[in-house]
Amino acid sequence: MQMKEKLSPFQASILIYLIQSGVTLFSLPRLVAEAFGTNGWIGLIIISIIVNINLVLIWLVFKISKGKSMFEIISIFPKWITLPFCLFIAVVWMLLGIMVMVKFTMIIKVLFYQNVSLIYLLSMFYILTYVLLKKDLYQIAKSTVVIFYFTVWTIFLLAFHLPEFSFIRLTPFIFEGETDMLKGGMSIFTALLGYELSILFIHMIERKQLKSLIAGNSITAVIYFGVTFVSFGFFSFEQLLREIYPVVTLLGYISFPVLERVENFTFSVFGLKVLMTTVMYLWGSKELVQYQFKRIKSNFLLIGILTISFFVSFIPKVIKEVEQWLTYITYAATVIAFLVPIFLLITVLFTKKMNRKQANE
Repeated sequence: MQMKEKLSPFQASILIYLIQSGVTLFSLPRLVAEAFGTNGWIGLIIISIIVNINLVLIWLVFKISKGKSMFEIISIFPKWITLPFCLFIAVVWMLLGIMVMVKFTMIIKVLFYQNVSLIYLLSMFYILTYVLLKKDLYQIAKSTVVIFYFTVWTIFLLAFHLPEFSFIRLTPFIFEGETDMLKGGMSIFTALLGYELSILFIHMIERKQLKSLIAGNSITAVIYFGVTFVSFGFFSFEQLLREIYPVVTLLGYISFPVLERVENFTFSVFGLKVLMTTVMYLWGSKELVQYQFKRIKSNFLLIGILTISFFVSFIPKVIKEVEQWLTYITYAATVIAFLVPIFLLITVLFTKKMNRKQANE
């Protein structure tokens, strides 16, 4: 469906932030400690810069092609080339969106709702996903703004930990300890994935496209940095390595007179962010499949994707299996995030060169 209304820069930024902000946040401080060692929070700055470089690459595709969409760029290729190209990306994005949702529902079930069936939790997510995916991107983006204002306040909960924060726990050493910067750094990078979906909607942003994308990534990076920095100063380095979900432990230290279990409420609110991540990945999958099969009605296609997704959700039985799935899927998504803009950029430059050559003839 062609979108009549364009996204404002603010909507685009919030959209990027909510796609990126995933369930990895709860274990991020431990992952950073394992990857970069002492004062590993510095590594987050490096990772966010790499993401910004990738965003510049996506913007260059948009700029050099003079505002063309990804589908307009690849339309020069025959269907036997674009079909496997689009379907591969669609499957990876669909699986990534599904597994993020499954991991969140498994965590929330184990920690807070042991007596609630996983089918019930997943069904609620899929119903909400269907309701949102029936709308066009502009309507989805308007929903993300509401969700942003409803959830962004949670970052200020970090202020409750400042009295217990100690710079001594940070230590004077940088990147010391048993580090695994390559593999661990890749895990941290995948926590910022989601921005690559902008390759499908950058042409729908009315102005300041690059600034919008970088602003969205910057919001995510600042929040990730704040959570990780506070964790490094709140826990000792050894404690941080032992905590499976350090952020859940952080939330457990907060209590209000009217709300004893803050982590329960915060987790429920965070579910809205996970929902938007899933929605946008499935939206990207739907757009790619719709491009290849234009005769299939959008609603039928959506129901088909959600039905397949629902059954795939129950293949992994425990969180460890979900994490294994996510490891391989996020590696594939990372390759897509870098190689697709490069491929499109080469295609645009080649097309321009061929057009100039034909004009000269």
